[in-house]
Amino acid sequence: MQALTQLADTHLEDALSRYDIGHLQRYWPASNGIENSNYFVTTEHNDRLRQFVLTIMEQPSNAGDAYVGMMDKLFAGGLPVAPPIRNLADLAIEDVCGKPAMLQPRLSGHHVCNPTKKQIGAIARFVARMHLQMQMSDITLPDYPRDRLWLDERSALTKGYLDHGRATLLAGALQQVDSLLNRNDVQRLPQGMIHGDLFRDNVLFNEHGLSGVLDFHHAAQGYWIYDLAVIANDWCTDASGLLDAERSTAMLKAYHEIRPLQDAELWFFSSFCLYAGLTFWLSRLSVALQQQHAERLRFKNPEEFQRIVAQHQRHGFYLDPRALTSL
Repeated sequence: MQALTQLADTHLEDALSRYDIGHLQRYWPASNGIENSNYFVTTEHNDRLRQFVLTIMEQPSNAGDAYVGMMDKLFAGGLPVAPPIRNLADLAIEDVCGKPAMLQPRLSGHHVCNPTKKQIGAIARFVARMHLQMQMSDITLPDYPRDRLWLDERSALTKGYLDHGRATLLAGALQQVDSLLNRNDVQRLPQGMIHGDLFRDNVLFNEHGLSGVLDFHHAAQGYWIYDLAVIANDWCTDASGLLDAERSTAMLKAYHEIRPLQDAELWFFSSFCLYAGLTFWLSRLSVALQQQHAERLRFKNPEEFQRIVAQHQRHGFYLDPRALTSL
């Protein structure tokens, strides 16, 4: 996690002069940016106001050089995403304050705090379409970086900082996830492009339904069921971190309508929820521990995912494949 890049009028005006989008009217920081610096930008072009999002990339995206092609492919497939805008030199990446930056149209809609089952179904169907769209692409993405080595490295950063209860919880979860990822049958599960960060604050809804999905900087090659596990942990849990069976079932059924799930994916779904919960717990925890040395770092509370990991260890979830086609 990085500190926010402070943008001055001259920096932005200089960058926008290299685009054919009109004159700057106003801009302001997006409050929910954590890993990158995001600014909302309004310009005037031919007496019409236009809105954009400028993302200053504080760290490279998981997709690397494939990011722009991936976004173009998703947009061309009719998915509600914001493709990078090319500048006058036909480049999708600009330099702002000495850092790579990308300008995209601002999508309409708002984030939801308490999603309905209909909204959960909408994001699940989007993910299924996204998986299939990229399966037909010749774009090659790097492997998802939060693998067994990453888990070990992040957990090592926490040694000496956790009390006995949290250290025991972490050690047990690490052992379970390591065993999961080492299985031959798990390694044969369907893989392809994953978003990797499908939290509610990366999805927009309007009065018509799902209107946009944001922040593909975690996208990589990974297990498709992992995307559903990330959704389940954020969209289908209660305040204690316990997975709600009814919401989770609605999500899996909606996804299955577009891309049929294999029985093995359902069998390991609960374990992948633990895996996804552990990655975000460790990610937030390691940054929180750095906070004492860097006061401007922004991070989210790791305790939320500590509760989720604890609940997954206590309560497994399995959906009979027959339930996916039941009324």
